[in-house]
Amino acid sequence: MPYANVNGVSLYYEIYGNGDPVVLIEGLGSQLQSWATQVPIYSEHYKVVVFDNRGAGKSDKPEAGYSTQDMAQDTASLMDELGIESAHIVGKSMGGMIGQWLAINHPEKVQKLVMGCSSASRDEVGNEILRMGREIATNSGPKAVWLMSLYLGYTREYIEENLGTIKNAMKTVPDDPEALKGYLGQSFAVEGHNTVSKLPQIESPTLVMLGETDLIASPKRSQQLSELIPNSQLKIFPKVGHGFWRERQREVDDLVLGFLLND
Repeated sequence: MPYANVNGVSLYYEIYGNGDPVVLIEGLGSQLQSWATQVPIYSEHYKVVVFDNRGAGKSDKPEAGYSTQDMAQDTASLMDELGIESAHIVGKSMGGMIGQWLAINHPEKVQKLVMGCSSASRDEVGNEILRMGREIATNSGPKAVWLMSLYLGYTREYIEENLGTIKNAMKTVPDDPEALKGYLGQSFAVEGHNTVSKLPQIESPTLVMLGETDLIASPKRSQQLSELIPNSQLKIFPKVGHGFWRERQREVDDLVLGFLLND
């Protein structure tokens, strides 16, 4: 299996397709499989790199104390290891936070930046949700947090229509001490994220997407990304929340590919 030892951690990664590279960065507690629907679509046009962030999946899970900026350096070092000088960066939720730091600290590596359901900082409601998630994870395990995130992130209609698939997906959620340690480390990193003062430095063309009813990431703070990043576009998806990338999947993927393919 492909691993890269970068920035003091071992990261598991996979590569699909050919062409200009696109790096997909997932959210808090997610594994690279969270991009399973996008990989076959995007790899028709690009070489797609997916990987498990530190703290998730098959990658190392160090103790808490690292930041989203450290995770951005993981991504930059992985790109170096793979011989990728620059790429389009697509991140959702925590992945968008990582993408921000990558564009700030390594502008030469970011051709275009796409962020969904992300923000430059957390509001107190969002941080209370993170703290509640850590308490639930510690007392009941990561599967319980996964279920909580599902209820907070998706509409009841979506859950009802996809209940069988959701139950099967829940069986694959890691629920062991290492998974717990990784989730806690990522959660603290997200809570400490703040790039507000540095966003005007981002030079890459940027697409910001958000769900109108997002409870996990403040829509106002998501919109702030587009207000502070000079060369950016904003798309708001009505009547959906944090999980809009699944609930409006075809529309979102068409928008992302159109943005990336348009010179």
